[in-house]
Amino acid sequence: MAWWAWLIIWTVLVLGLLGMLALVGLRLWRKFRGALAALEELTEKVARLAENVEQLQPEEPTERAILTGYSEIATRHDIRRDRRSEYREDRRAARLARGKLLIRPDTVPTLRK
Repeated sequence: MAWWAWLIIWTVLVLGLLGMLALVGLRLWRKFRGALAALEELTEKVARLAENVEQLQPEEPTERAILTGYSEIATRHDIRRDRRSEYREDRRAARLARGKLLIRPDTVPTLRK
């Protein structure tokens, strides 16, 4: 092969490499700009939250279970558990009543009239 053919081949390869690097660099630059825009939006949100931090904090500190004592916490837990159990039973009874209406609607006289 002649020397000028090698020169053309290497010139095309180097130009292709430079073009590829330019495209990769352009994509990387666009992604970097997008990340900067997202970071700017995030800093604005954090600044707004920092301004309202006084309003977000509870007015009085929450009660610590370790300071309250076991008996009080156990009593509260039992009350809450009983309340949830009663709520579940009420929902179950309502579901059963609806199911009975679907199976035997003659039990409700207003549905026949």
